[in-house]
Amino acid sequence: MTHYFYTPVKLIAFLLLSYFALAANTAAATQWHTISANVQFLEQSSALRFYDSNQVLIQGDKCALMFDASGDFAAVEATVTQLKSTLKTPLCYLVASHFHDDHLLGMAILQHHFPDAQLIVHQQLAAEFKTLQKTYTDKLDNYEKSIELSLQRVSEQPAAQQQQWRDKLNLATQRLLRWRQYQLQAPNIQVAEPLTLELGNYPVTINAYQAHTHADLTLSAENNGILVAADIVDWLPYPGHGNFANWLKVLSQLHHDKRIKVILPGHGGALKADDLRQPLRFLQAIQAHVAAHPQQDLLQLEQSFNPQFAKDYQIDEISQKAYPLFLQAGLKRAKQSK
Repeated sequence: MTHYFYTPVKLIAFLLLSYFALAANTAAATQWHTISANVQFLEQSSALRFYDSNQVLIQGDKCALMFDASGDFAAVEATVTQLKSTLKTPLCYLVASHFHDDHLLGMAILQHHFPDAQLIVHQQLAAEFKTLQKTYTDKLDNYEKSIELSLQRVSEQPAAQQQQWRDKLNLATQRLLRWRQYQLQAPNIQVAEPLTLELGNYPVTINAYQAHTHADLTLSAENNGILVAADIVDWLPYPGHGNFANWLKVLSQLHHDKRIKVILPGHGGALKADDLRQPLRFLQAIQAHVAAHPQQDLLQLEQSFNPQFAKDYQIDEISQKAYPLFLQAGLKRAKQSK
C-alpha cells in the first residue's frame, strides 16, 4: 500500500469529483511559510493534509534543495513555475524522505524540469527503486480510469455545472497525457550513514532511519535547530509500515533533543520537540495494547483501544475519517510484528 487511503475503483469517480472540488486552487491553498532566511515550508491545505505531503525548500548561497515532492502532480507543476521565477541558485538536490507515493512520485515532474538536480534516497529505497516507475504508471492509470468514470457521471451533475466539470476533466486529460511522458529517474545518491551537504555557507545533514518505513530520511539544519523529518514526526502518525521499536527510539530521542527549535512534518503544521509527546504516546499505546491482548482480533483490538486517542485526534471531519484508518493500520502492523 503506497497511499494512505486505498480506494476501490467503483469509488474513484466520486473521489475525483471531490478532489477537484478540494484541489481546484491547490497552488493557492499551499502555504509557503518562511522558517528562516534559508528555509521555506510548503504546507498543504488542512483539507488535504492526509491526502498529500508538505515540502521544504532550502536555499544556500550556491545551491537549493527540495525535500519531498507532492503526490498532486498539478501542484508540483505549480511549484515548478514558482521555483523557476524565484530561485536565485540552481536546484542541486531532491530528497525523497521515503517510498510513499505522496512524497516520492512527484519527483518525476521535478526531475523533468530540473534534470541536473541529484535525487537522494535511503540506501534501501535505492535497491528497490526500479519498482517505483510501475507505481508512477499505475497512479496515472488510476487517473485515467477516474477521468473516464467521471465523464460518465457528468450528466448526473446539475445542468448549470456540467460544462464546468467537462472543462476540468478536459484539463485533467491534457495533464495526464503530459505526465505520461515523464519517468522517475534513478537516484544519484544513496544514504546509509549521515551525509552532510554544503549548499553554500549553509550545511545540512541527512540521516537515514528505519522507523515510519524501512527507508526513511530526515534533514537537520542550523546546528540541529531545524529538523525536517517527514512522517516520522507527524502528530497523527501512519504506522502501517512502521518499525515500532526503532520509531519509538527515534521519537524519544528527538523529543528530548534540546537543540531542536522547529520540526517540519510530512503532514500538518510545524511542530516543536515537545509536540512529539503525542505520537510517542499513540505508538506506545498501540504496541502495548496488542501485546496485552494477544487473543483479540483486529476488530476487537480497535473496539477496546483507549478512547482518549479518538478524542485527541478527531478534531475535524478529515481527522474523523483518518484516525480509525490509521489506528487499524497500526494495530495490524503491531500484530504482525509480534
